[in-house]
Amino acid sequence: MRKLAITITALLLCAVTALMLMSVGVIPVPEAFRRPVEQPAALPAAHHSTLHESTKYSAEGKPRLVIDNPRGNILVRGAAVEQVEITMFVEASAHTAQRAQEILDGISLAVTTLEEENRLLVSMPRLEPDEQARADLTIWVPGEMDLELRLGLGNVQVTSIQGELQAYTHLGDIDLQDYEGSAHLETHLGDIHVDSSRFTEKLTAISHLGNINIAASLAQSSVLETALGDLHLHLPADESYLLEGTVELGSIHIGVPFDGEQHEHSVQGTIGQGERRGSISARLALGSFSVTK
Repeated sequence: MRKLAITITALLLCAVTALMLMSVGVIPVPEAFRRPVEQPAALPAAHHSTLHESTKYSAEGKPRLVIDNPRGNILVRGAAVEQVEITMFVEASAHTAQRAQEILDGISLAVTTLEEENRLLVSMPRLEPDEQARADLTIWVPGEMDLELRLGLGNVQVTSIQGELQAYTHLGDIDLQDYEGSAHLETHLGDIHVDSSRFTEKLTAISHLGNINIAASLAQSSVLETALGDLHLHLPADESYLLEGTVELGSIHIGVPFDGEQHEHSVQGTIGQGERRGSISARLALGSFSVTK
């Protein structure tokens, strides 16, 4: 009965996901669900006009950077720079070039510098159902910086940064490369991918609907959760962790040295060899959990 409930919940989540994607225009609405609309045969088919532009900004170097972007990607790279260098690429699509230009003109970036942090806020105009807009931010920062990144629809990528990281996106992926520090990563619909990184005190990675793939040194305390998706850990050969994991409906594969107990839906014990760096709590509702070296 429990497995049936989980399966039904997963199917409902998939249905809700499809509706969300159709509502934002990521996937088309099936023909059978469209309301038929009669149009005069003499009228030509409507065409969309797409316009785009790129603008550069800068801000003082501060220890912390906060970004809020409702539609668009965020790419943050650590580099040998003393200030924050920002490029915003905006794109708008509408039935006419005039309307596309109006949308483009309505997209703005507010840069606010406080004593200890910079705040970047992207504002979007109101869109009709058949209109699209996005603002992609590419940001170069000093290598040591704390980040708080919030997106509505878009992907997050962080590369070559040391500090504290919070990254949230509703519809999009989170990608970390060459990162060091503590992190809270959460996406409602999307994958989390981490490579060549080293976490320190805490790591929380949550995907409500998506996969989690981590190839890194984990934190002293790591909490990894996915409701519908797979969880794969690729751990360094010279590290060990205390693992407690459960999979409600799915499989568990431990491909590293293991000392403990493994059952059909749970695993508990020490994984890996060498220095014990910390503990791992893994929770999956529907998916497969694997650990390799």
